[in-house]
Amino acid sequence: MTGSPHRLTGSLHRSRDGRESPVRVLHVDDDPSFLDLVATYLERLDDAFDVRSETDVDAALGALETEPIDCVVSDYEMPGTNGLEFLDRVRESGSEVPFVLFTGKGSEEIASEAISAGVTDYIQKQPGTDQYTVLANRIRNAVDQHRSRAALAASQERLSLFIEQSPLGTIEYDDTFRIVRVNPAAEEILGYSASELVDGTWLPFVPEDMHRHVAELERHLMSDKGGYRSVNANVRRDGQRIRCAWHNQVVTDGDDEVIRVFSQFEDITEEEERKREIERTNAVLSTVLDTLPVGMLVEDADRRVIRANERLYDIFCLPGDPEDARGLDCKRFAAEMSDLFADPDGFVDRIEAILAERSPVEDEPLDLADGRTLLRTYRPIDLPDGRGHLWAYRDATTETADR
Repeated sequence: MTGSPHRLTGSLHRSRDGRESPVRVLHVDDDPSFLDLVATYLERLDDAFDVRSETDVDAALGALETEPIDCVVSDYEMPGTNGLEFLDRVRESGSEVPFVLFTGKGSEEIASEAISAGVTDYIQKQPGTDQYTVLANRIRNAVDQHRSRAALAASQERLSLFIEQSPLGTIEYDDTFRIVRVNPAAEEILGYSASELVDGTWLPFVPEDMHRHVAELERHLMSDKGGYRSVNANVRRDGQRIRCAWHNQVVTDGDDEVIRVFSQFEDITEEEERKREIERTNAVLSTVLDTLPVGMLVEDADRRVIRANERLYDIFCLPGDPEDARGLDCKRFAAEMSDLFADPDGFVDRIEAILAERSPVEDEPLDLADGRTLLRTYRPIDLPDGRGHLWAYRDATTETADR
């Protein structure tokens, strides 16, 4: 059946600005008039088609090297060569673009040979114009599939690079929770090589007493098909127990079927040990400060209260709990307390002067408004996150009365 061509409405690849991506077709045939006819019909059938016509195979190969060709369409019989020999040269040049054999030389033998040689599609020329619609459809399908495969390959490569270069340990599981990939960071943290873990499960690096717990987490994760964060004990290949922070994420397809599970983790053993050491040190420090007969105030570099003890509150008759003072602005704290002193402005100004000099002060007398005298000591101190200030206040009036 012949007639006017119908415009194609197949799937379209679009650029970032929403416009349809062009489909650049290289058509090779030794008949110039047929080339012109094919180009006219293809470009009329699909606005995205941009056809370059060549009668010479060497010129066509040159075009492949210099232009972004999306599909090659070739005749079979040409002077001095044939379409399959041309295909071999295309592949030898490193090009993997779709290759459609569009030929008037038709036989089962040629079709079989073409398929074995790796042509993307084989179309026999026919009378009438319907053949151009068939050709346009085959080109469009071949290009769309090739672009989709290329996009998938690029996406997989980016994912692989991300996983391989990630500083976090990464373990990839399939939908049955079998390990399919382990990155170098995971090898380093767990002490196992990838070859020792791939095709296995998490059993080797989870302590035996945690197996039931982790199996339950696995069931919840696969059921919820979401993400889950946890901190667990793990065991290295050498038997050393470590603590790791894990973030597990399920990946599903368009039908909500699980296709992959990714677990990213880091060794936080030293971090948790430091936290425990800080907690122990703070507990000792708090006990020491609370038993001192001296009022103590510790500030950070930003003049925020780190610690105040009970004796400080007793000396100044302050209401509340010293624990509630953590994080208070010491400059504002001093201004609010200044009315307790015989010289309120002098009290505040002297603090600023001491801090500017950062020089130790020893038993500096301060007169209170109630007639008592305090002795103030100051020491600049170095803290893990910057400089700090240590203030000590003693009630000299009480000490004199006790003598």
